[in-house]
Amino acid sequence: MEWYYTVLIAILIILVIALILLYIFRERIFNWAMATILGIYIASPLDLLPDFIPVAGWGDDIAAFVLMIGFIVRGAKMLHKNNNSKQDKTTQVKLPKGE
Repeated sequence: MEWYYTVLIAILIILVIALILLYIFRERIFNWAMATILGIYIASPLDLLPDFIPVAGWGDDIAAFVLMIGFIVRGAKMLHKNNNSKQDKTTQVKLPKGE
């Protein structure tokens, strides 16, 4: 077997494992992954619409920024909700039933 087949198989196995982990933790990871991707898009010099087009060039960056903030807020709300539910479970006191 050639060396590049081995490398290809290793890459495919890593991708399958990454996809399985992404599927398992999709609710936790999705918001932060989208915010990261949009942040990289905003910071990168490559755009879908070049910035020399006056309104459209800046519009895609503004839209990406607004979406990024939305994903961050939604991810923070999910973390806050998860932390509150964990605290509620640990602080509940079981009272004996009345007569």
